[in-house]
Amino acid sequence: MGRLFWKLFAAFVMALALSGLLVAATLSVLMPGARGPAPRAAFMADTAARMLQSTDADTVRTLLESWRDAADARPRVVGPDGRELLGREAGDGRGAGGRIIDVDVAGATWRVIEGRRMSGPPTRGGWRLPPPPFIEIVAGVLGALAFSAALAWYLSRPVRHLHRAFDALAKGRLDVRVAPLIGSRRDEIADLGRGFDRMAAQIEHLLQAQRTLLHDVSHELRSPLARMTAAIGLARQDPARGDAMFERVEREAARLDVLVGELLGLSRLEYDAGRSAPQNVDLRALLQQVADDARFEARAGGGDVELVAVAARVSGHAELLRRALDNVLRNAVKHAPAGRCVQVVLAAGAGTARIAVTDCGGGVAEAELERIFDPFFRTARGEAENGCGLGLAIARRAVEAHGGTIGASNAPGGGLRIDIVLPLAAH
Repeated sequence: MGRLFWKLFAAFVMALALSGLLVAATLSVLMPGARGPAPRAAFMADTAARMLQSTDADTVRTLLESWRDAADARPRVVGPDGRELLGREAGDGRGAGGRIIDVDVAGATWRVIEGRRMSGPPTRGGWRLPPPPFIEIVAGVLGALAFSAALAWYLSRPVRHLHRAFDALAKGRLDVRVAPLIGSRRDEIADLGRGFDRMAAQIEHLLQAQRTLLHDVSHELRSPLARMTAAIGLARQDPARGDAMFERVEREAARLDVLVGELLGLSRLEYDAGRSAPQNVDLRALLQQVADDARFEARAGGGDVELVAVAARVSGHAELLRRALDNVLRNAVKHAPAGRCVQVVLAAGAGTARIAVTDCGGGVAEAELERIFDPFFRTARGEAENGCGLGLAIARRAVEAHGGTIGASNAPGGGLRIDIVLPLAAH
C-alpha cells in the first residue's frame, strides 16, 4: 500500500470517528435517559407478578427458566407453601435489596421477591460481558476501519496504476496503457487514466512519425549527394565532360536547397502557430491571392485557374493558411493536363468553410489517396515530376494546426480533388 492509501485511510477513519462522537454527544444531550441498561430486575419482578395473577404457576416457572441468562437478576417466586418455583432458596429480599410483591391468587398469597439489581456487566455462559454501549462502539470502529480501508483502496488503486505507467513511459515503453487496468470505472481518476493513454498514444505516434521522417530525409538527401559525388568523379576522369558534370552538380545542389527549405517549413509549422496569436483571416481574399499566383503559373502551360468563392472568415494564421493553399493549388496546376482549368470552390455553412480544389487530371489510385499527405510520398503519376513530396504534407500540418481537416478523392468528372474544411471564426 502506498502513501496515498494510508492518507486516505486515516482521513476516512478520522471523519467517521468525529461523526460518531458528534452523534453520541448529541444523543447524550437530547436523550439522557437512553444511556445505560434498563432496570431489568424490577421489570422481571413486575412481569412475574402480573403473570401470576393472569395465568398459572407453571407458566411463570417457564418464564423464569427462559431468563436463566439474567443470573441473579431473576426474581424469586415463593408459593403459599414457602417453596420457590425453581427450587432456589427463597430468602426474605432484604439481602438482595429488592422489593417484595405480594400477589393474591385464588385466596392464597404468593410472594415475588425482586432479584439483585445488576451493578456490573451481565454474564453469558460464564463470561462477563461489557456494558451494551461498548459492543456498539467496537462494532462501529470495526465497520469504520473496514469501510475506510475499502474506500481508500478503491481510490488509490488507479493512482498506483498511473504511477507504474508513468515509470514505464519514462523508461521508453511507449506501448504502456492504463485503461485495461482501470476497467469500467467512470470517475475523474478513470478519466485521468484514459487521458494518459491518449497522451502515450500521441507520443508514440509522434516519435514513430519522427523516426519515419528521419529515415525518409536520410534517403532523400543521400540520392542527390550520391549523384553529385558520381558527377565529380566522372569530371575528374574525363575533364572534357566537366561542364556537363558541373551542370549536374548545380542541379542536384538546387534540389537539395529546395528539400532543406521544405523541411524547414514543415518543422516550423507548429512552432510558428504557437508563437503568434491567431487573427481573423479573410479566407476569400487570401484564396484569391493564392489563385492569382497559381493562375500565372498555369497560363504559362496553356491552363488556367477558375475560382468561385463566397465570403468567409476564419481564425488563424494567414501565412500558414497561405502556405497550405499555395501548396495545394500548385500541386493541382502541376498535374492538370495541358490547356485544362483547375477548379477552386469556396463555400461556407454550418460553422465551417469548405474549399474544393480539382485538377481535372487523371486522378490517383484509390490505394494511394490516404498516403499522398505523407512526407516524401509520391504517386505513380508524380514519380517523374520534380519535387520532394512535402507540399501536401505541409498543407495537412497547417490545416490541422487550425483545427481543420484535409482529404483527397477522385472527382466524378476526372482528376484529383482536395477538400479542406476549416472552422469559421466566431462573430
